[in-house]
Amino acid sequence: MTNIGDVVLSLPVIDILCQDFPEAKIDVVSGPKAVSLFVDNPNLCVKVFNKQAPLREKFSWFLDLFKSHYDCVVDLRRTMLPILLMPKYATPVIKYPSKTHKKDIHLNRLRQVYQFITRPQKQYGVISTKEDEQFFEEKIASVLEGRGFVVIAPGTASLDKRWHAKGMAAVADYLSATKKIVFVGDANDLGIINEIQSAMKSPSLSLAGKINLRQLAYVLKKCSWALVHDSGVMHLACYFNVPVLVLWGPTSLEKYAPWGQKSVIVRRNEKCPRCLDPKAKMPHNCMSLIEVADVIEASTRMGI
Repeated sequence: MTNIGDVVLSLPVIDILCQDFPEAKIDVVSGPKAVSLFVDNPNLCVKVFNKQAPLREKFSWFLDLFKSHYDCVVDLRRTMLPILLMPKYATPVIKYPSKTHKKDIHLNRLRQVYQFITRPQKQYGVISTKEDEQFFEEKIASVLEGRGFVVIAPGTASLDKRWHAKGMAAVADYLSATKKIVFVGDANDLGIINEIQSAMKSPSLSLAGKINLRQLAYVLKKCSWALVHDSGVMHLACYFNVPVLVLWGPTSLEKYAPWGQKSVIVRRNEKCPRCLDPKAKMPHNCMSLIEVADVIEASTRMGI
């Protein structure tokens, strides 16, 4: 997987393999964006695949995999790797039609080679370290003044899935009455976060571009709940069963809905012409239809 959200959706497969085969050497193929999720994880070895690398580097990367002589290859992307690596067991290349959630599609792929019985309660795919805890205590906990905090992740890969900064600032100010506000995102989200913070009347903390994915995971585990869009942050929060309030746009809920134990979704696409007709030649406006009052009312169900 390449995108962070897609990688996180594959973590339940990794958890099952780590739990049921504790003595096995498990290699994970990941794109560069998500590598920091797996840093210092004793359960895994990451084989980074860069789609932009020259052909010679890709061939060298493949030879490294081939020399490992894998017993089993679980390929969630349905590539030719299971055939080329010649393992004893492998998922088939053929695609089976499915309208289920992407996480469950991955689990069904695993079932094609291994009929697991129980899903693990422990997360093996992303492991927090003492350094993560120390970073949180020194850089974040000191700012929180002993108060609980809400994580807000306003960035998205697509602008169609992003709510406007003015509304996010109003909601953040409302939440600031009872919680500290911590913004998260990568360097690409600095612009939208700066815009939100400039419009806010209350102080807040931004970690955008300052932490890696593993540190983000630790921050999410410590927060009261998270205000997110359909994004990698949402899926990472769900992986750790962090409650999420999700502002949802045009993406398929059937395939990508939040999958943690507690989630509240705000969606207003009933009047979006593009959602009503995917072939329509006009942009989505479903995110702009979400009102501040909608989000504030939904936040009361999160236990602020």
